[in-house]
Amino acid sequence: MSDLVVDFIAQKPWQLVLVEQGPWLDIEAGLRQLQDRLYGCLDAALDGQLADQFPGSSGQEVTLRVDCYDLPQEQIEPFFTRFSAGVLTTPEYASALANSPHVAGVEFTINFG
Repeated sequence: MSDLVVDFIAQKPWQLVLVEQGPWLDIEAGLRQLQDRLYGCLDAALDGQLADQFPGSSGQEVTLRVDCYDLPQEQIEPFFTRFSAGVLTTPEYASALANSPHVAGVEFTINFG
């Protein structure tokens, strides 16, 4: 997780939490950055970087959680829904999840505060 910034990691259940604070001056740029962070978290979980740093997470379900503050829900929520519904159906990530000894599954959740 060298370049990845995870704001905090919760245990029981295992959650990689990303905090997104607005306002974003450029919504498209903000969404691209959020997408990059989500991919980074997913890669860290599937590739074993999370398990290396937190051995108790190995073989567990992992949730990627995004907490949004002062951001436009009407633009972010549809993006997040598409991402979370589609990313694990791509051949690359479906295979990585099926073959990863590091996670039992991946879920996504988003909160707006």
